[in-house]
Amino acid sequence: MSDILNKIVAVKHEEVAAAKKRLPFDAMRQDAESRVLTRDFEGALRAKIAKGQAAVIAEIKKASPSKGVLRADFIPADIAQSYADGDGTVSAACLSVLTDRQFFQGSVDALKQARASCQLPVLRKDFLVDPYQVYEAR
Repeated sequence: MSDILNKIVAVKHEEVAAAKKRLPFDAMRQDAESRVLTRDFEGALRAKIAKGQAAVIAEIKKASPSKGVLRADFIPADIAQSYADGDGTVSAACLSVLTDRQFFQGSVDALKQARASCQLPVLRKDFLVDPYQVYEAR
């Protein structure tokens, strides 16, 4: 792995360890499993294709390590709603939300805000190193 990827993975392990101290794994899992999931990511993509439409997975990202801040007016809920509404010719089938804090200025809160603002299925885009992070995204 490159030096930056090694650094990112190391930071992820530290973040997960800190998160587990705030909310232990079993509690996180129970909370996640108690939520009703009704958004079908694959189904949303297939539905767009079946209608002859583009199956767009729209990305919500504030910044990147190489480009810096991409969107200073970063309001995840507004961006998600805009992608869901589309421009009159195309709208997103699903959302991908960057949740990495240190390198992309994302957060799990950004994912939750995006999810709450529309009915599109949402993918957590991050460097996942532990099952805890999967439950955390629900």
